[in-house]
Amino acid sequence: MTVVKGRTSPDEQKAYQDGAYRHGYTGSVAIPRVDLWIAAFLGLRRQDSAVGGVADPSSLGMSPVFAFLCSCALVVAALAANASRLGEGWAVPTFYCAIAVIFLPAAARIIHPRASRLERLALIVIVTSALFVVRVIRAPVAFIDHDEFLHWATVNDILEAGRLFLPNPLLPVSSLYPGLELITSALVNLSGLSVFAAGLIVLATARMMLMLALFLLFEKITDSARIASIACLIYMGSSTFLLFDVHYSYESLAIPMLAAVLLASESRRMEPGDTAGWPTVVATVVLILALAATHHLTSYFCTALLCGTAVMECLRQGASAMQKRRAILLASIAVIAPVAWSRIVGNPTGSYILPVLEGGIHEVAQLVSSSTSTRKLFVSDTGALAPAWQRYLTMAGVALICLGLLTGFLRSLVFNGQHRNASILWPPTRWRLWRSSLLQILVLVTLAYPVSIIFRLTRSGWEIGNRIGSLSFLGVAIVVAVAVAAFWHGTSRGWLRATALAAAATTVLIAGVISSEGPRILVPAGYEVSADSSSIEPMGISAARWTREWLGGQHFAADRINRLLLSTYGRQKVSTTLESGQDTSMAITAADLGPMERRLLIDSGVGFVMVDLRLTTGLPGVGVYFDGGAQDRNHTVPLQSSSLLKFNSQPDVDRTFDNGFMVIFDVGRLGKALQPAVPRKRTGEPVQSLERTDGDLQ
Repeated sequence: MTVVKGRTSPDEQKAYQDGAYRHGYTGSVAIPRVDLWIAAFLGLRRQDSAVGGVADPSSLGMSPVFAFLCSCALVVAALAANASRLGEGWAVPTFYCAIAVIFLPAAARIIHPRASRLERLALIVIVTSALFVVRVIRAPVAFIDHDEFLHWATVNDILEAGRLFLPNPLLPVSSLYPGLELITSALVNLSGLSVFAAGLIVLATARMMLMLALFLLFEKITDSARIASIACLIYMGSSTFLLFDVHYSYESLAIPMLAAVLLASESRRMEPGDTAGWPTVVATVVLILALAATHHLTSYFCTALLCGTAVMECLRQGASAMQKRRAILLASIAVIAPVAWSRIVGNPTGSYILPVLEGGIHEVAQLVSSSTSTRKLFVSDTGALAPAWQRYLTMAGVALICLGLLTGFLRSLVFNGQHRNASILWPPTRWRLWRSSLLQILVLVTLAYPVSIIFRLTRSGWEIGNRIGSLSFLGVAIVVAVAVAAFWHGTSRGWLRATALAAAATTVLIAGVISSEGPRILVPAGYEVSADSSSIEPMGISAARWTREWLGGQHFAADRINRLLLSTYGRQKVSTTLESGQDTSMAITAADLGPMERRLLIDSGVGFVMVDLRLTTGLPGVGVYFDGGAQDRNHTVPLQSSSLLKFNSQPDVDRTFDNGFMVIFDVGRLGKALQPAVPRKRTGEPVQSLERTDGDLQ
């Protein structure tokens, strides 16, 4: 019985009462109509969580048509990306529209109950492939995002030295979790491809593995291909899905490995009988160990999921002794693996993660206590306000997810119950009757989604909220999918409701992309100050390559963007606070090169300082110019060119390179007795210089 308007006939009420008495409940069952409506809205009874059947599972249906439509949308996306490089204002909205065209028609078909299992799977593959091509269109020839440079540097170290765990000053923890870099370097050595090309192949394979594993996992724990395919659509609405989780970063490989671990762990647990399935257990253990060597945070999250599943499996009525032992074994290995790996490599994740977590929690506490926000919504660090359509879409996406969670949380628990004709919430004897322990845990994981929203309201906690949101979407996807299939779409066979729900899912997808990338989703026409991908341009790359050709391997101090270029294109060692604890930005931005600034550069072992005079033209797009230390936050005015060029007046500092905007100073003689500068031996062109002596940038 599905109650929609709160009206039931006397016969239906009697049948409901009879069912309750049969299951041992002897109290009054007379429920007011409002309570019946609330029960139907929240899905408190099994009848309200029923999912209809699907079509024949052997038909591809309309998937070839949607593949052609996606290819046309990709052409539009490519034109928009090129227009953005030419400075066209319509490029970004058109790019978002192309993403919507890829997603919306396929979503409508997947939500409709007539689609077959094979067609649903084909549509998931088509949409996943098309959205990955969107990432390639955005950056077709090289890495451009901040985190990609961090891991690119680790790959270069492995390829050049032929060994692991070399120090990476950009991100010391990166070299200690080299799963992604190992696969990439092996592919480079075997194929002769560039690191970028090999990285794209690894990322494309990982993305396809993720979506196939999620589909099979969701289908396994729900016993419904329809819910599984809808859950895959909702998962694409995560803020990290479209771009961040296909950056060349260890999380991009770790999330698919997590999905594979969960699928392998559930492949035998859901089967009847006590068959051990030890080959599957061994494969799961290998995946857990590989995950522990790939990404720390994802490995910890996997540990939490498997431990929670083991607890639920021990509590579940009807679980066999073999199922309980297998769940406890996998949970134990999931606990031991990351701890053992951390001890083996001397993992500094505590010092790396805890300060960020403490800062985020502190700002959240301030936000709750004073009802004030430390971060203005939809306003960048430069003070630019996001367009109105982006603001409204983002808020609509969050509201739709919350509505889906409201109607799907209890409904998912009821749906997971073993009894078809009664609620698992009453009587209490049914609280331990569920089909899948993992599904119970994933439903509880959705409680982390509101927490991620709170963290996003703070400056220090934004990254924490972004990571929590991406992991919590494993639960959000399945809960919202149950709500869509059992309540919002129900038994309808028309296309209007399916299309409306597909439009809502598309809103969630676009809102997630906006909250992650916003206006900087495409490469702009001109350089932007300290704006990560919008600051990677030919002049900076050329200067970094010049240092490799003419200076060899040196130790540099530079700003946030140029240290990425120097470390990868220039293969230089760069100074960062993560590695040495020394904030060399204080010496670069100080008004004078006094004793304190000299001592800072000397103690850091810096031989060269690169200053980028373009930093004086605007505020930083990501909020910081350098490492984000105490002196590099809350800028209200741009840096002063006189401060950056103070090295010109120092007799023991040489100007080695000058291309008009970027200047390299040789500070290797700081602290030594003054003596005539000895020219360095060069093997190529003369040093570039424009003979700037003053501190003004015109």
